Amino acid sequence: MRRLRRAYQRNARQEAKRRKKFKKRAIAAGTAAVITLGAGAGINKALAAYTPDNHELPVSQDADADLLANKEELAIGYRVFEPDQNRNEVPDGVELAKRCAADINELPIYDPYSGDPEPDEIYKICAYAYGIYICPICGETIVMVFTRIVNPKLGLAYPDNWPYSDSLSALSLHFMEHGSFSLFEEADDLRFDFREDIPSLLRVLELRFPYDPNEHQLPLDYVVESVGQLAPDANDLDGDLLADSEELKAGFNLYDPDQDQDLTPDGIELAKRCAAVINQLPWPNEVTDPNETYKWGGAQLGLEACDICGELMGMGPGGIVNPRLGINVECNIYMAIHYMEHGSFSYSGDAGAGRIDVPALMKVLEMPQRCGDLGTLYLPGDLNKDCKVDFTDFVELADKWLESTDPNQDGDTER
Repeated sequence: MRRLRRAYQRNARQEAKRRKKFKKRAIAAGTAAVITLGAGAGINKALAAYTPDNHELPVSQDADADLLANKEELAIGYRVFEPDQNRNEVPDGVELAKRCAADINELPIYDPYSGDPEPDEIYKICAYAYGIYICPICGETIVMVFTRIVNPKLGLAYPDNWPYSDSLSALSLHFMEHGSFSLFEEADDLRFDFREDIPSLLRVLELRFPYDPNEHQLPLDYVVESVGQLAPDANDLDGDLLADSEELKAGFNLYDPDQDQDLTPDGIELAKRCAAVINQLPWPNEVTDPNETYKWGGAQLGLEACDICGELMGMGPGGIVNPRLGINVECNIYMAIHYMEHGSFSYSGDAGAGRIDVPALMKVLEMPQRCGDLGTLYLPGDLNKDCKVDFTDFVELADKWLESTDPNQDGDTER
């Protein structure tokens, strides 16, 4: 008990020191920005529309204060000095914790003692214990359950020391649902802290980017009997669902799967963006300008069903025409848009399968159309990447200038 008390006191001192350092850095950064920019200038755009949750526990050695430690970010391919890589105004660690919790909650449960064959997909095993947790933050009563995730394809499981470990306990999942990979318990005036092994957890879940993978995102080597391979080639060095030949013709980087650093593979992001642009295009009878780009097509042949989800849509030829440039792209317009909305340039339905000519589509749509689209070129002084250099870029500079460039330091000079 004396050892537990000493451990608790040591953790309490370390926690108090971390909070003191964080407060000093926040005051220093805020003061510097006010001195530099004057009263009323915003410091942190990412947190302006974001409401923190008391469950989101700070972590040491976190240069960008996104609730992911520097070493964790390096291990999972995130950027140490970017707190909101996909620019959705939610810190990366918070978003990733919630995403992991959602994925775990949706996994099928397998009973290894049932005699049923092991599933060939990722599944979880749940061990129930006699007891409850009381969340020290919100007071919620939580049934004591311990979860293990098994990935039969990779031959991996998490956690290793299961059951009855702190990893993936019901309390841990509760904290993850609220945006934190850290948790703590309180018992007999003692506090016990724990943190999930994030790289191991993500590997078992086969999760890297915070985007929604789905079966519509057809692989580049997807083959159907009538047309063979849909993509022009199955070579994809960076694994972003754009063939190397497509990236070369479109002027993209075939070695970088996430060129705009928003944590979504380029092919998926580009397909969804193209679908959004096409959906805004007029049909021929809606065109008001003879140079206006439009889409055409009809359901002359009836309806067809998507091979993945079964959704019915119009069957017939179609395409996109750019009169100003005198170019067009033909495709099965309804099915192509359906698959692009799910992140795939390849599509497959009752009427057949195909793939849109990605480089040609970029030309017809004159992509990029807006700031931030894949392929956007930014000026050297455009620190916040809004395609203009102005006063807000100085806000960005003031927000970052006190940060340490050493990923092994937390940015504080106090020793």
